[in-house]
Amino acid sequence: MANPYRDDLLAQALKGSRGATRKISRLKNKVDVYVAGTEFDPRKSPKQLRRYTTKQLEAYNNRVAQFNDRSTQFVPDAHHRPIPAQEFKPLQVAQLERRRHAADQLERKRNILLPGVVDRNGKMQPGTETIGERRDKMRSDRKMAGNPSVNDPYDPKVNKSTDLEGRASIKELTRQAKKQSTKGWDDKELKRQIGEFEQILKRIQDAELAAKVKQMTPGQFKALWNDTGFANDVSQEYEVFRSKVIDEDDKSWYGQLIRDSFQDAHRKADWALQQDL
Repeated sequence: MANPYRDDLLAQALKGSRGATRKISRLKNKVDVYVAGTEFDPRKSPKQLRRYTTKQLEAYNNRVAQFNDRSTQFVPDAHHRPIPAQEFKPLQVAQLERRRHAADQLERKRNILLPGVVDRNGKMQPGTETIGERRDKMRSDRKMAGNPSVNDPYDPKVNKSTDLEGRASIKELTRQAKKQSTKGWDDKELKRQIGEFEQILKRIQDAELAAKVKQMTPGQFKALWNDTGFANDVSQEYEVFRSKVIDEDDKSWYGQLIRDSFQDAHRKADWALQQDL
């Protein structure tokens, strides 16, 4: 017996499935995302649709209409697999907020003068460059070299969808970005880093520098570590300390290196302790 209602539903289903094919083709050609054959692909063959009951056709038409709606969009992961745009957007929002938070931290200390350098005569010269000026120069140099920093604490990365291996990581990355957008997290993480760094200084038997670091606020330590070259000074101390055997001919050179690094590290630590951060 003819059923006009079911016939209309079937016609809608066949039309909707053809529309889904066109949308999947556009997504592949314009967005480089391959929806075909994934869990998001709503298409059914005409043979399958003709076997559907009225209720199945009603449910299918709702699904394919939702897929074909303009509000349903996808972005590609690293392997061109589809990520629903509404799933990816919260990650972008959270990471952009983290970037604004980091930029605000930099802005508060942009005009602070960096510690001066020691001239050839061993005399300390006053600083002439601010933290902001130094960072602007570094960013310009990296941009010209085509080598942006991937771990810039004041300009954290905002992921593109193609950076992701799949949908599974989105919730965790979003959670991390939201957490890292708070001052409470900054202080807690920096205090942890200060504690770890104290242990390194104790291992290289620089108790005085360890004591200075222990006195620092999280803001002072962050400025010291990220803006002054202090990390490089201490790493040179540590590398020399780790070298159990040094050739006799190199002892003088190594001795001067560690003395210079030691003095620079202490000078920069003293500078950090003077900052209201």
